[in-house]
Amino acid sequence: MIEYLSDFWVLLINSAFFGLFTKLADLCNEHKWNPFRGAALLFGFLWGIFGAAVVIANPLLGSFYLAILFHWILRNKIDRLNHGIGSVIILISFVFVSETYQFDWYLFSFIFIVYTIFGLLRDNRKIRSSWFTKLNIYAYLIVIIFTLLDQKYLIVLLSYFFNTLFYQLAKKLENGEK
Repeated sequence: MIEYLSDFWVLLINSAFFGLFTKLADLCNEHKWNPFRGAALLFGFLWGIFGAAVVIANPLLGSFYLAILFHWILRNKIDRLNHGIGSVIILISFVFVSETYQFDWYLFSFIFIVYTIFGLLRDNRKIRSSWFTKLNIYAYLIVIIFTLLDQKYLIVLLSYFFNTLFYQLAKKLENGEK
């Protein structure tokens, strides 16, 4: 099963759905968007399933997205039941594969530290919100540097692009945009 999930296109599709359901779960909470009864729980569950599929399929992606998840936990962004459901699914799936996993502590550490620093600066209004912070360009810069040093990180860059693209597309629902 993991071999199938590790397929290049399957990884990118799962990354896209991971980003989509991350934002849809968020919209149900903070932005009171509710397309149907139980949507928040369903989107939290789907966020977790697609996140788990990405995390267990590729150790580099697991290292990357777990850093982001731990940063969310540290900053109290996992603050609703649907966020908790998604997070638990992702973390439990990681526990199941962790013994055979080649976790990338360098990538994890850089992403966790930079995401946390920028997140805390934004939370405390020490930096202004801009396209650089809204689109998390700082994380892209880190992954681009990692990719320039070693091409194996290209999958992280592509996955993050698809994740962010679908996250931003879902964000259009926040303002009722088409």
